[in-house]
Amino acid sequence: MRTRLLALVLAALAGVPAAGAQTLAFNDGGPRGLAGSTYTTSRVPGAAYPGAVEDDLRMRGPVGVVLFRDPRFQNRLLPCDEPAALERIQETFAEKEARFWHSSLGIRGFDRVRLVVSNPHGQNLIPRRYCTARAHLSDGRVRTVSYAILEDQGMIGATWGVEWCVHGLDRGRSFDPACRMARP
Repeated sequence: MRTRLLALVLAALAGVPAAGAQTLAFNDGGPRGLAGSTYTTSRVPGAAYPGAVEDDLRMRGPVGVVLFRDPRFQNRLLPCDEPAALERIQETFAEKEARFWHSSLGIRGFDRVRLVVSNPHGQNLIPRRYCTARAHLSDGRVRTVSYAILEDQGMIGATWGVEWCVHGLDRGRSFDPACRMARP
């Protein structure tokens, strides 16, 4: 009885009619509904769909958008040509090739490093900077590398992280098709 009453009070506070509220009622000692779980059918604000920014402004107003920005992120990202980020790509590429593919292939250097876009998914998601570069490999080939520098996505969330894909060498197909998942 208390569970149903609590659900009705919460529905009333949220402005949902009592008939449309998802409640858990106990009848004869047994639970009904979703076996104890709850769910919502409301749309979550964010930049996951077209027009999300306008909906976000409409729901919270301009002051709400500024005040309710995710406080965990400060939008401090490394530049695309930061040597530490490029070295991390070199190291993890060489480790992956040696460990999983028994190959001595490595990246010797980068050129034509450029920014593609920063934070394309909105301000309330993890800040990221998408970049591209040309990688000179140890076999003499030149391949494109798509990578993203992400805030607080390194070891245990303490530092920045890098997600990358070397075009034509995504043997594990982690970023298929053709490294598309490593780009915005």
